[in-house]
Amino acid sequence: MAPLTAWLGPRLRPGGYEALGPGSERDLCWDDGEWLDILDTALAGDMEDVVADLADALRRASLRTYHGTRTADAGVFFRKGLKVHDRGAMTRRVHDLVASHESLAALRGDRLSKAIAEIDNTTDDGRLYVVADDAFFLDHAAHYLIYGSEWTMAVLGDVGRRFLRAHGTPTLLEIDLPLSMAHPGTLHAFAQALLQEWTRMTCNRPDWSAPIDFTFCLQVDIPALCIVGHTHPTDLRDPHARGATYRSNATTCALCAISSEPLDPGWRRASTVPNDEGPRDAALPLPIGQAAPATKPP
Repeated sequence: MAPLTAWLGPRLRPGGYEALGPGSERDLCWDDGEWLDILDTALAGDMEDVVADLADALRRASLRTYHGTRTADAGVFFRKGLKVHDRGAMTRRVHDLVASHESLAALRGDRLSKAIAEIDNTTDDGRLYVVADDAFFLDHAAHYLIYGSEWTMAVLGDVGRRFLRAHGTPTLLEIDLPLSMAHPGTLHAFAQALLQEWTRMTCNRPDWSAPIDFTFCLQVDIPALCIVGHTHPTDLRDPHARGATYRSNATTCALCAISSEPLDPGWRRASTVPNDEGPRDAALPLPIGQAAPATKPP
């Protein structure tokens, strides 16, 4: 958190850092909004102005984010990028799957058309989701790796779930997301989350960092050059099977066979790195997923 400490330093009032009482533990939950109230007492200016300034600074940074899917070849994302949800293309793909696989024959004809008509939620159409914390994501939303598309799983039903689990490999994509792609409101909320966690770590100096339960909803495709890695986690908790552990027999994909990328199924914590878009602040708030004690600003 040292870069964020340096960024905040000039924005604290004289004696503001000491007023936070670094190391004086407060009995607040890690996600309690009162942490921002505590920070507000140490600021030289208005809290909203600080949040806005931080959100603006973040636009000139990139964040390591993650996206879960199930695929036989992760290479397609390195070649074509990550696309927003296209309901028309998804519908055609479902029809192709049912027509091509005998295990889905029971869904042919009117049954498939009715199933598609019943799943009429278009909330995700034209949207794409990535998350800031891989560990939190895998603990709470691993069904995206187990089954792939949530919409496809809903359309195909129970028979389709068995089919989806038998094809492809659970895949976690690593993406260096230029935060300039995020909606301003999303960056505002992310800036608040960073400041809240910075205050907690400064005050309590814990030996752990809080889960980064933050999702970026994008309305544009992510270019291929932003896809920087992939792993194939094997032990996943399935929320559609009452949290039972799903163990995948598939641990590699077509890309793994030709790639020199390490295939260690471990994953890296979220972090941010600067990109080349526009001028950079001298100290952008870069690392956000490390349990390091805050340092006193000059």
